[in-house]
Amino acid sequence: MNSKISRLAVKVLLSLALVQGLVSLPLQTGVTPKAAAEGSGKIAATWMWNTYAIWRDKDSTLDYLTQNGINLVYLQADDDIPLDVYRSFIREAGARGIAIHALAGKPDWVLPGHQGDLYKFIYWVKAYNNSSRSSERFSGIHLDVEPYVLPQWRTDQDTIIGYWMDTVSGYVQEVKSDSYLTVGADLPVWLQWFLVPDGKGDTTTLTDYMIGRLDQITLMAYIDNAFGIVQAVSHELKEAAASGKPVVIGVDTMDNGEANSSFYDLGQRKMNETINGLASALSDHPAYSGYAIHEFDSWRMLGD
Repeated sequence: MNSKISRLAVKVLLSLALVQGLVSLPLQTGVTPKAAAEGSGKIAATWMWNTYAIWRDKDSTLDYLTQNGINLVYLQADDDIPLDVYRSFIREAGARGIAIHALAGKPDWVLPGHQGDLYKFIYWVKAYNNSSRSSERFSGIHLDVEPYVLPQWRTDQDTIIGYWMDTVSGYVQEVKSDSYLTVGADLPVWLQWFLVPDGKGDTTTLTDYMIGRLDQITLMAYIDNAFGIVQAVSHELKEAAASGKPVVIGVDTMDNGEANSSFYDLGQRKMNETINGLASALSDHPAYSGYAIHEFDSWRMLGD
């Protein structure tokens, strides 16, 4: 496996997208992101890592999701939460038109010594679904594994990329072996810069490899303007369209410490404008299937 371009060059290219983003797309103003998905058949999703929100604050959580047009939640699978809490939340969410995908993942799950944690997650989801009524089941499973934050990424990148590829392949194979769950994962927006074996004696991009195996891809396009996001995801959308795979585009609301990458200090109105501008710009793209907001707690605390 060879990197087509250095990580520094990747950062430069993304930075250029951010600078270009200062020239804004025409945006709808004063509307919630609900308008970007409602009536269009598009996904409006959020990540929910704090599972206690469905236990201690279920009703207001469901109300907030409904009021903002969310129709898909990536909900952390936490075995400390009673199963009946999940059952109740998923059942009531479903009655409001909200699908729930089980969410989990850590960077080191790609390492051979930690693969057991990945399979424990998969088996937990399957066991839960098998013990629950159809209205109380997860309809999908969602993996968030970001091995590029590991120290080994800097010292042995090819090996970690190989582990990552094997992890995703194993994940999909195990889930699909005896379930009909939608299999999804979070991906960054720069994997096209890495060439990997395609299994047919040639090479392909790491993006194409991942897209080819997953049912659904959620891109972590953490940029604070629509123009920059569209620039950053263009290659991924092209490859996804060629494979007939849907792409959800994620925006961030957390204080992540990186400039121009979050709506943490810009507020709800700017985020809503950006999401609607993004939806308008990509409405005719065959791979664009909606947006996702990272993540529920920080989004809910955003100012205007």
